[in-house]
Amino acid sequence: MSYRRVAAAVVSLTIGASVGAVVASGSPAHAAGGAVTIDAPAAPTAGRVELTGTVTGAAGATTSVLYVYDTTDSTALPKNSDCSNNGSAGADDDFNGDGSVGDVLDCEIAGAIALNASLASTSNVQAGVVAFADDAAAADLDPHGSATFVAPSYTGGDYKPRIETAARSVTRGHIGLYDPKALGGSGAGTAFNSAIRVALDTLATAPAGPKWIMFLSDGQAAIDDALLDRLAQSGVRLRSFGIGAGASCLKHSSLYKMAAVTGEQCSTVARPASLGAGLVGAQPDAVNGVSVTIKNVSVAAQINAVGGWTAAFNLGAGTYNATATAVLASGAKVVSQRTFTVAAAPGGPGDGSVGAGAGSLLATSVKVRRPAATRDALPADVVGKIGVPHGKRLPKVLKGSKVRLEARAAAGDKWTTVDRGRVDKRGRFHLSWHPKRTQSLLRVTLLPRRGYAGTSSAVPSAPISACKVKSRSGGWTLTCHTTAPDRSSVRLVKGGAVVDRARTQGGTFKLHGAGAVNRYTVDLKVGKGRHIWLRL
Repeated sequence: MSYRRVAAAVVSLTIGASVGAVVASGSPAHAAGGAVTIDAPAAPTAGRVELTGTVTGAAGATTSVLYVYDTTDSTALPKNSDCSNNGSAGADDDFNGDGSVGDVLDCEIAGAIALNASLASTSNVQAGVVAFADDAAAADLDPHGSATFVAPSYTGGDYKPRIETAARSVTRGHIGLYDPKALGGSGAGTAFNSAIRVALDTLATAPAGPKWIMFLSDGQAAIDDALLDRLAQSGVRLRSFGIGAGASCLKHSSLYKMAAVTGEQCSTVARPASLGAGLVGAQPDAVNGVSVTIKNVSVAAQINAVGGWTAAFNLGAGTYNATATAVLASGAKVVSQRTFTVAAAPGGPGDGSVGAGAGSLLATSVKVRRPAATRDALPADVVGKIGVPHGKRLPKVLKGSKVRLEARAAAGDKWTTVDRGRVDKRGRFHLSWHPKRTQSLLRVTLLPRRGYAGTSSAVPSAPISACKVKSRSGGWTLTCHTTAPDRSSVRLVKGGAVVDRARTQGGTFKLHGAGAVNRYTVDLKVGKGRHIWLRL
């Protein structure tokens, strides 16, 4: 299987039908390959209460993350970047103490440390470090034994987390702690192959659960198709970051290919000092957002790089039921609930009161109407409505909100805005564009507005779409995709006469005709007395 075919398979999974699920008592809800969980809060008292959970794995599953970064000679330049983001370049930007201040390797280390710190509040996460030059190796995180993974905040009694200590020990071509390892030179041109092979071998030793590679490099190298196939089939998600002018996320680049076969994004970082923000600000490509609702208050959760989420409320003493709703990029929704009790505290808010925590944004929703039948892969017109979870009326401040229609070729690619608009006083929108064959996925994004969060929703597949006509002896064959159930009746009609009949199977149907295609109409029966018509 080539990486191109694997990437196409990822796309087809992302287009899956919208479904929903509700599971009580904190159990995970699953849909279209996703799940959402709510952790049990630890003895909360009246005041600010932070709820946490995950949106990529089942309850109790371990999430394993590897920070994989480049130590080749090119990472020595440029220097004097503000990798620590304290406002100026200085001695504290020499993260590995090699005397070279604020070089690319320093910023890679700083980015890994920042990302590691952002994952510390997510339950059941373990992390490790892999560094590479011509060769690659995983850092040993135990000074007295051997450990490849530890919890992000684990110190083992040291001053800093073990991950940070090991990350700072990496210099060009060498891992210093806790078990010194040489990484070879910088001229063989096989760096990415070694890095991916070691990363996959290392993650293979981790327990079942979501697995991630955060891949950082300032250059380009070859990646073998066989290794790309292994990566695609491993279930590991890889997000790549190309640093500076020497790295590329163009579709021919290895950084793009490695991310794309796992359904994740490749991002370019022009300034090395911006890498940390890019790492911390990224979230899983398969997730559009998470909202958490208690009574009539819905808060937009903050989502970290591996799908851990946090939502803050201001709660009085009492017993509450929280509902977490995750919206996946596929259009699926997964829902989980948990009941918990908040104890009284001096000076806390009134018993039973619920409000959004300071700094939180209120949640919003986007509902997209299923498009009409079309010969194109994607619809030209998209209509729908915005709102708030569990709210019947649109808040006044959301009237006139900005919305965007965004398209992309495949899961993991960047979204491109193809139309812009505003909602009316009822929250309705109408967006349109000229569909392109290179694009296969479409979504509507609501921009943040006055204390309300932005959110996105996939455009559902049309009941008939992506039709292709292929010549055959004496005529042609029409093949279309459909959302209709298997064995649904479909007819090809010309001038009121039925020319051909078929049944849907596996999300497609085929019909045969002759002559001018535009003289025919497709009649798809989707229910008792209900028909969908497409004029070809």
